[in-house]
Amino acid sequence: MEALQGKSVLITGASSGVGFAAAEAFAKAGCDVALMARGREGLQKAAKRVRAHGRRALVTPADVTDRKAVQGAVDHVVRDFGSLDILVLCAAGTVFGPFLEVDPDDFDRVTETTYTGAVNCVRSALPELERSAGTIVAVGSLMSKVPLPTFSSYAAAKHAERGFLNSLAVELKASRSPVTISQIHPGAINTPVWDNTKSATGFLPRRPPENYSPHAVAQVLVERAADPRPESMFGGEARAIEWLFNNMRPAGELLLSVVHHYYLSGRRPAVSDVNALWDSVGKGVAANGSFQRPSLTRLAGAPLRALSRN
Repeated sequence: MEALQGKSVLITGASSGVGFAAAEAFAKAGCDVALMARGREGLQKAAKRVRAHGRRALVTPADVTDRKAVQGAVDHVVRDFGSLDILVLCAAGTVFGPFLEVDPDDFDRVTETTYTGAVNCVRSALPELERSAGTIVAVGSLMSKVPLPTFSSYAAAKHAERGFLNSLAVELKASRSPVTISQIHPGAINTPVWDNTKSATGFLPRRPPENYSPHAVAQVLVERAADPRPESMFGGEARAIEWLFNNMRPAGELLLSVVHHYYLSGRRPAVSDVNALWDSVGKGVAANGSFQRPSLTRLAGAPLRALSRN
């Protein structure tokens, strides 16, 4: 993508899922890519994919909840790449289970990772983005707009992240800053989270019958970096659920009650020695599961987007 050629990007949560897919997607678009997550294994695999496209890769292990570590990672990027043009926020954490069954420390850890971690990264990166007239692109969620039963801490954190980024966007506009902010709000994505989430019930959530491809979401992140837009829903399913909850709330709550029982019907035992909230579990895998699909509404709109660019 010509608009991004030679740009430098820092991706959080880059050791698995959408963050891992985004590393290669930005490299294909001509960017040099810095990769942040807690563990090196997944980051090294992501770096290998970046370099396969002839771009520079920088591995910067850091926990987004550690402000000093985040600042050190940003400084490392600027020192090695010369600037920071794009910040991509993908890091998040989850714990599964009804609210009163979730350990309070696990609940707090989800909000600390998903919301406060994003704040930490923006705080450290923003001065550099001001200098480069750069952009922030965040993986939001449908659950930043509607509830998510059995994942209440994640929904709360995503609501908070969206509120923070939208508030910051207004501040930046009011101060005539050159920095832009874009948020992408997808529904369920086929990532390792469905097998790695911390569980309060002893079982993993029952997987959704279909998930979006993390590679499709990653491609939209690239597009928003090149053509910023404040907020974009990803997929017809996400749009339909948002509309139902906002316009026919009783029906929306009924649907989400079904989701509540559906998730709790899972009978796959949670792996007791895997704790993605507190330990590094990213192994360099984008998707985890056989069924994934692109956004059908996105595919249908592709010819119109092409025409608008001509």
